[in-house]
Amino acid sequence: MTLRLILICAGALGVVSCSTKESKHNFDSATGVYVREYSLDVTNPETGQKIGMRQVRDSIFVKPGGDGYQVSNSKWRMNDYDNEGWVSMAHADDRPLPTFIASYDAHTRSLNSNNPNVSQTIVLDAKNEKLYKGAQNDKPYIKVR
Repeated sequence: MTLRLILICAGALGVVSCSTKESKHNFDSATGVYVREYSLDVTNPETGQKIGMRQVRDSIFVKPGGDGYQVSNSKWRMNDYDNEGWVSMAHADDRPLPTFIASYDAHTRSLNSNNPNVSQTIVLDAKNEKLYKGAQNDKPYIKVR
């Protein structure tokens, strides 16, 4: 009877330690910096004439935080028709996401906001080191090494 109890305890410890390693592996593989760059035409809103090109650098930072992940976002733009260089888009119409704490859902491979005021889902493709905003997988963010 004592041997059986010891074996049950050892088995339970083994299961707990394996699940902790799996959770830590998911945690470690999700953390990092993910970047997406794109260019677009800029037009004069009054005339509709093309003014030039804008390059946007959109970065998502995923790091351990609280009981899950802290997800933050920054966006920078550079216009080819001015001399301002890289400018933060923190106050632009297409501003970055607010920083939020998210939990990982292994079934959907996504980070979901724990804040009811932030309804953002981040989908992870850890194998290919890509991240997507929302459910559509058409504009990937690539993990920076």
